[in-house]
Amino acid sequence: MAIILGASASAQADSLDQANAQAQQLAAQISKLQPQVVAALAAYDTSLTALGQAVSMNVAAGRVYSSLLEEADTLVAQRDSHIVALYKAGGSLALYASALRSGDPASLRQVPYLNGIVTSDTDSAASALAVAASAKATLDATQNQIDNGLSNTDAVNTRLADLQSLLGQQQALLNEASSRAKNLQALKDAAAALAASQAAAAAAAAQAAASAQADAAPANYRALFQGAAATCPGLSWTVLAAIGQVETHDGTGGMVSSAGALGPMQFLPATFAEYARDGDHDGKADIMDPADAVYTAAAYLCANGAGQAASLSTAIWNYNHAEWYVQLVESLAAKIS
Repeated sequence: MAIILGASASAQADSLDQANAQAQQLAAQISKLQPQVVAALAAYDTSLTALGQAVSMNVAAGRVYSSLLEEADTLVAQRDSHIVALYKAGGSLALYASALRSGDPASLRQVPYLNGIVTSDTDSAASALAVAASAKATLDATQNQIDNGLSNTDAVNTRLADLQSLLGQQQALLNEASSRAKNLQALKDAAAALAASQAAAAAAAAQAAASAQADAAPANYRALFQGAAATCPGLSWTVLAAIGQVETHDGTGGMVSSAGALGPMQFLPATFAEYARDGDHDGKADIMDPADAVYTAAAYLCANGAGQAASLSTAIWNYNHAEWYVQLVESLAAKIS
């Protein structure tokens, strides 16, 4: 009996030693992948943040430019109205008109009233136009960033795929471990590191979605979003607007992605052909046409359950197979009015 017990104890010791050896080996393999995971996570976070910033910067720059251009236009109109009024006044202002036509600064200075009103108006208008031009340059720069592919959905998806591949390799190694090995500290630490990386990726996506700013769509796109949403009862037009903003900033960004998606709503040609709608009723469905693209997007989302609140997230996920994309679109949709 003692011999049997001794053999059993020895077998248990061997089993524990084997489990420990397995745990140490797997932990070493997982640890070897960790620097690559850290680098991939950083690249994913950078790309995701850049996308959120591009959305926000483009929106903010557009708002600033529109506001400044409106102000400049008002000042130009004020200047022109004063010139017209002075022309109509006649009398001593005939000299004013003559000096104005001559374009000679010396002549202008001879007419104090002219100098006091029109010159001031002209300076104000010129200054406002210069500021507006600077804002337009900023807007163009953010647009160029998007067009150059530095911050688009393809880039984020590529970085996410890299990260998921490495996390998958780590998870596969953990799955190889025997039940006894999994209870050893070496593999517990490895599992904790994997969980931390997964949580960091999820947090990055949530942060980017929460910080992205939304803007009202241009009038023509807003009408398309609202009209297309009406073809899918239960679908809010703001979901379409959010997708339009993320994908191409309502047709102002790149219309051809590195993944082969085309048009303002970024469809793969095969998908567009399957769900194509003639949004502007011109007898054809064109992937590059805003009306056709938006109505096709509504049809595609609806076919995937977007008309029901419970399946909206799934429908958005089918549009772009990434959880970060779902979070970003839903966040923007909630902010659009």
